[in-house]
Amino acid sequence: MSTQPLSDKSSNELNRMLKRLMRRQGVAVDEVPSLEGWNNFVLAVDQTIKEFSTNRELLEQSVKSTSLKLYQAYEDLKHESSLRLAQANLHQQELENLVQERTTELRNAQLHLEKINKRLEYEATHDELTGLANRNQLMRELNRCVVQLGTDADFGLCFFFIDFDRFKQINDRFGHLIGDKVLIHVTNHLSALISNTICFARLGGDEFVILMEKLEESEAIKLAQRINDTFTHPIQIHDTEIPISASVGIVLADMSYQSADEVVRDADIAMYRAKTTGNCYQLFDEEMRAEHLEEIELEGELEIAVREQQFRIKFEPIVDIKESTIFSIESLVRWTHPKKGIIPPDRFIPLAEELGLIIDIDRIVFAKACKQFRQWREHGIISPNQKFNVNLSCSQLQRSDIVPFLLRIVDMSDISPDDVVLEITESYLLADSELVMRNLNEINKLGFSIFVDDFGTGYSSLSYLAKYPIHGIKIDRSFVRDLEESTESKELIRSIIASRP
Repeated sequence: MSTQPLSDKSSNELNRMLKRLMRRQGVAVDEVPSLEGWNNFVLAVDQTIKEFSTNRELLEQSVKSTSLKLYQAYEDLKHESSLRLAQANLHQQELENLVQERTTELRNAQLHLEKINKRLEYEATHDELTGLANRNQLMRELNRCVVQLGTDADFGLCFFFIDFDRFKQINDRFGHLIGDKVLIHVTNHLSALISNTICFARLGGDEFVILMEKLEESEAIKLAQRINDTFTHPIQIHDTEIPISASVGIVLADMSYQSADEVVRDADIAMYRAKTTGNCYQLFDEEMRAEHLEEIELEGELEIAVREQQFRIKFEPIVDIKESTIFSIESLVRWTHPKKGIIPPDRFIPLAEELGLIIDIDRIVFAKACKQFRQWREHGIISPNQKFNVNLSCSQLQRSDIVPFLLRIVDMSDISPDDVVLEITESYLLADSELVMRNLNEINKLGFSIFVDDFGTGYSSLSYLAKYPIHGIKIDRSFVRDLEESTESKELIRSIIASRP
């Protein structure tokens, strides 16, 4: 085996190592060792080499074991990390899905809320039955227009207030379901007549309004006439014909108006003037407002009049032409105002009906008439067979206490139901309510006579006279006044006489 000489650096390093080893074994470095010393030295070197080898093996095993453990730990950590990462990714996906679901739910909830808000806003501004604008929407539009009136001299408004006559009787006779259908028909008819409106609204009940930009007076009147002409023929609901008519109040508004309420107020005044005068439509003027203020004042005074019983009775004879005798004595109410004097019935009776005071007035008049009738009989002023007539409002017939009231008053007055003729208005019979029918039948059975007053001013139908216990009718003067010229009036009166039992 060939050897190569060591380099000086390696030789020196080996020498130092040998010297250190020899010192550890007690061998003097500068002395030549003995054989035993060499043996011991060699044995020590051999032992050291063995220990070194053993330590090296142990170290290698330890390093190998540690490496395996570290590798296993690394693999475990890598597996755990992969698992955690997969779980994190799954959790993140779940969170993203949940966020997406919640976002979708929130979007749907927002859309639903928007629909609800739109529905609520629609319901707040529209009439549920007809789909027209309601009072809230009308007043919003009208207020906006009134503001424009004050800033734009060329801008103007035409406001129509429409009320349908005797609509309550339609509800009473045919029921509210038919009444609602009538209102829908009315809405459709009015919609066909108008265009370019700012607002077409139903205020409630049978009250409708049309808000338009400025119209000339003649144009406004033409439209009102068209509205009235539309309802000259009955409305057909299924197999039933329902007569209906309209009263229209018109306001041509200018910059003098300061609020929407003023416009509605004046149109309402004009509408009631049309209703009371029978002109079908009425254009508002300042005189109406003054009269309206008087009407408001009269309302308060009428309440006081009822409370203080400021009513007296005017008596007029009803003559039997055939026998040339007084058949009965009619009792007519008059209001004696403490400052204004006598106020005629056509001035305060409609107001009393509107305010619900007519029942109290009826009962005051009935009690006074019964008392006066008894006094006349006691003093021999009237014959024993004499009767007296007294008006009975529809409101009385629609009360369950009317029969006990009538009996109590005649008993207190010591007269008989046979002495009394109760007059009811023709149009009230059209209500055709069960309570009215029951009350009339019971009143008839007790001995009271029942007359129909102002016959011919309503629907002029003879068909219901056989249905109700009617003992007589008082024909309205409109038929008698033109009796010679009117063939229709002659025929109607001839039919009335022929239908008499």
